[in-house]
Amino acid sequence: MSLLVKHFFRFGEFTVDPEQRVLFRAGTPVALAPKVFDTLLVLIENSGRIIEKTELMNRLWPDTFVEEANLAYNVQQLRKSLGDNARRPEYVETVARRGYRFIVRVEDVLTDAEQTGGNGTARCSVSEAKAPQDVTTTESETSALHPSPVMESAKKPLVDSVTTSSFWRPADKTAFAVALFALLTGGIFLYERSLARSNKGPAANPETGAGRLAIPVSVEKLTASGQSTNVAISRDGRYIAYTIGSETAQSIWLRQLSTNTNMEIVPPPGVVYGLAFAGNGEYLYFVKGDPKALYRVALFGGVPTRIVDNLEGNFSLSSDESQIAFIREAINHDGQREYSLMIASSGGGSERALLVGTHPNRLDVPLWSPDGQSIAFAQGNPFSGSHNVSIREINVASGAQKDVAPHKFFRIKRMAWLPHKAGLIISGAKSSAVELWRLSFSDMELRQVAGSLGSYLDLGITDDGSQVVASQAARISDLWVGTNRDPQTLKKTTQAIDEFCWTPDGRLVYQSSAAGTVDLWIMQPDGTGQKQLTVNTGANAAPAIAPNGHYIVFTSSRTGVFQVWRMNLDGSDQVQLTDDRGASYAAISTDGSWVVYDSTDNWHLWKVPIGGGESKPLTQYFAAYPSVSPDSKIIACLGRSESTSQILLVPADGGQPLRKINIVGGNFSGYRIKWAPDGKSLFYAANRNGVTSIIKQPLEGPFEQIARFDEDELFDFDYSVNQRLLAVTRGGWQHDSVLIRGLNLH
Repeated sequence: MSLLVKHFFRFGEFTVDPEQRVLFRAGTPVALAPKVFDTLLVLIENSGRIIEKTELMNRLWPDTFVEEANLAYNVQQLRKSLGDNARRPEYVETVARRGYRFIVRVEDVLTDAEQTGGNGTARCSVSEAKAPQDVTTTESETSALHPSPVMESAKKPLVDSVTTSSFWRPADKTAFAVALFALLTGGIFLYERSLARSNKGPAANPETGAGRLAIPVSVEKLTASGQSTNVAISRDGRYIAYTIGSETAQSIWLRQLSTNTNMEIVPPPGVVYGLAFAGNGEYLYFVKGDPKALYRVALFGGVPTRIVDNLEGNFSLSSDESQIAFIREAINHDGQREYSLMIASSGGGSERALLVGTHPNRLDVPLWSPDGQSIAFAQGNPFSGSHNVSIREINVASGAQKDVAPHKFFRIKRMAWLPHKAGLIISGAKSSAVELWRLSFSDMELRQVAGSLGSYLDLGITDDGSQVVASQAARISDLWVGTNRDPQTLKKTTQAIDEFCWTPDGRLVYQSSAAGTVDLWIMQPDGTGQKQLTVNTGANAAPAIAPNGHYIVFTSSRTGVFQVWRMNLDGSDQVQLTDDRGASYAAISTDGSWVVYDSTDNWHLWKVPIGGGESKPLTQYFAAYPSVSPDSKIIACLGRSESTSQILLVPADGGQPLRKINIVGGNFSGYRIKWAPDGKSLFYAANRNGVTSIIKQPLEGPFEQIARFDEDELFDFDYSVNQRLLAVTRGGWQHDSVLIRGLNLH
């Protein structure tokens, strides 16, 4: 009889499967970045013992130079995932000036289970650690940078770890069923995603025409800090440039691949938005600052030279390095974004607009052709939730345009030419994740060339196509609930992203990707009673609920474009309310009779009866994220002029704004504008100097800062109906750079 021996660690409500590299909380997988999981594993294996920072860094990054801030960042992210607090630790204790110690009781569990699923026996050894009372715990941890939480890939489907192990007790049948359902759902997702890494891929998708390459590739981690958002590789493959830093202070580093030596060439502060090597390998171009500007710096030091002002992060150098293509964005008099495809000399000056587009015809990702005669670019609306972003090309001399390929994307982040202009390698989204794709011009076939549980963002390629660099992003986001407005006292309850809402009976409807799909769930504020309301129906977001608690309205991309939908509180009777334009956010009137929403076509407000019917336009100017006043007479929404963002107070029947209120600091954050119950104040989130705060803005009088979020990024917030509880979705993004070889891109 064949036996399978499994090894687990257990502490509190958590279980760690070191083989599958998964952390479970009460049977539900917890999203951990790979390096954060490694940090947890080292701490657990040395529980009760102080691990010096130097030792821990050597274990995590052997033979690699990293700053101590990277370790602090990993510990910070681990604490967020465990719901731990640096000031009052339950799991990870900081020992001042020395290192860290895992202080909770850990069970080392070995289980014998038949592969056919028979009952097994468990053998446990327990190590318990207690911190000395005289040890002070202080922490100085760096904050994270800013699409979905990521679970580490298993070598085989995740469900195997459930069906073949016996640490689940027979008495826990209900918990086991819930956990098994979650793991089956997440396991299928992980299994399908892991196919991209295997030598056997599925057939082409009949809807997108996209398949997967069945070739082995080599993926090498270039950074492990979680703070590398941008990366570029020189055309000869000798050097890699990458960024390291926080949301407000990023530096640019240069790595020589042959010696693996690193040096900083552009120090912080400032945020970097794009990198590109000059063809001769002597200079690096980069976009940095606020407002953004394009600079050039010598690879081995020197003062950066300012080249072009007022551009977005994506730019491209012509092959002879005489010209630069870039996108300039502006707000026109209607408050809409206007995009210009510009070219200029590489030394600055001689600017010329080749093409101008207004939302939703966003222009992005310019890319000079190898012969210098044309520029490829992305055009379309990345906010609609549909495949309408196309790749086009414009002739620089004549201005003639054409489609490059029939394939379309949700969004495109970067593009690069394959050798001999045989095609393109694209960092783009066909689904929720931004993945790498190869477009071959010989047969116009689009195939996925590298799979990952993260999203690929930045992108670079050598002239011969032998090496590709890319940055990967993973978001850690959770729903936190507390009894007051101090974010330090909020308690993490479950994984959740972006928008949520409170029900009149005190429950929470929230958006989660924990099961591998972006769906809506409902639960009690303490995390109990979780129930999935939408299942495998595209991306579902932005829930809002009628005060009578009857209906939930939300947006869903299940038809191919984000539209407004309605369902009962238990998830039944799901009905589409709009079908003529995309929608991003909806709100319900106080009496529950109508719904107001913003369209992704033009960011105007529209109104539709909750029972269904024809939509009515309310504004002919930019207006987003609507919120209906308690008396249903006024709609508060986000507006913007050519110079700043504002809160607009619009009559419920539409028309010009009754009043405009300036956003504190000018930087609106998130999606939420919320009325106070008495209708005399508004709440919203604003970013000031890199820190997000919840602002209370009376209609008459000065604003008040309610709460600050120094470490995390705030995605959404809301107060319960009785105003006694505050809930927030918060977290951060992890970015790291990778080097990919063996893609056979010719």
